[in-house]
Amino acid sequence: MKVKDVLLIFIYVLLGVLTRTIWHIAPNVEFVTALSIASAFFLRKKYSFFVPIIIMVVSDLIIGNTPIFLFTWSAFALAHILGKSLHLNVADRLLGKIAREVKILVVSECGGIIFSLFFYLWTNFGVVVVSNMYPKNIEGLFLSYKMGLPFLWPQLIGNMIIVPAVFLLTDIAYKRKFNILKGVREKV
Repeated sequence: MKVKDVLLIFIYVLLGVLTRTIWHIAPNVEFVTALSIASAFFLRKKYSFFVPIIIMVVSDLIIGNTPIFLFTWSAFALAHILGKSLHLNVADRLLGKIAREVKILVVSECGGIIFSLFFYLWTNFGVVVVSNMYPKNIEGLFLSYKMGLPFLWPQLIGNMIIVPAVFLLTDIAYKRKFNILKGVREKV
């Protein structure tokens, strides 16, 4: 494993835990989505899958969780698949010879929106399955979606800002411009 991969994993996990515990911005505005998708986009598969899991386990040990944790954890684990499916070559075909930064922003924005909608649908389904808040039928599911809309909007808006920011900063610092580890041994 390269030193810069270890450093990126450490920074992502630390940022994810801190923003879920100490630096919590607002309800349903979080960095875990951005860090989960970006780790899958920038790191090799065998390493990136563990970033959201470690963030969730460590931060939940600090702040606690509810029975819905199976759905939140699995959603963030599935963000890995989304991150791996985002490709700049699709943006290349759609956007042509536009700057790499613009392509990164477009790809990450799409990823943030798609994941926000998936997370909303999956975790609200989980609320119906594991709690007694709603009837365990199709009406209960639709009611949970209706009642969950106020939670979707801040997450969606937050991810539309945070996901592209994390992608762009990671691309600049990790992939291209600032090779702060130049000359450092590449294997750990």
